[in-house]
Amino acid sequence: MGDENTTEEYGRPRRPNPETVSYLRGLPLEETLAAEQARTYIQYFQAEKKGYDKSKEHNDDPPEYPALVSATHAALSSIYKELASLSCEENSSTQIETLVRIACRYSNAAKRVVLAGMSGYWVFLSSHRFGSHVAQTVLRCVVASCEADLDVLGCDIEGG
Repeated sequence: MGDENTTEEYGRPRRPNPETVSYLRGLPLEETLAAEQARTYIQYFQAEKKGYDKSKEHNDDPPEYPALVSATHAALSSIYKELASLSCEENSSTQIETLVRIACRYSNAAKRVVLAGMSGYWVFLSSHRFGSHVAQTVLRCVVASCEADLDVLGCDIEGG
């Protein structure tokens, strides 16, 4: 009886919180800088793994975990429940796409977080003006293999 009206909007995300939209706009999301930071981090551990440890000759500490990748992980953990909502906003959708491209490029855990945040909304997002672009980006990034899974890169070297 009352089900006729509720099934019409099934799977539609709520409007995003304005504070979350402001937070998302303020994030420093630069893909090229994130890639550069990640490459430096990856190269250090690959050289160490191969035995070409130039850094110990100079007594350098290992590079810090890439700051922009870390920022995207923090952002995902704080907004993952609103990913679908933010994907339907004009300005936020482009930020979400950039966030997904950076985070999923270097982390399998980030891929799982993004998929969990979007679950239940795929049908709606696929037909939404802005959400469809985000859905396409998410699916493309999630199925692509990571350049290097930074979540385990340092652990592999340190653990054994």
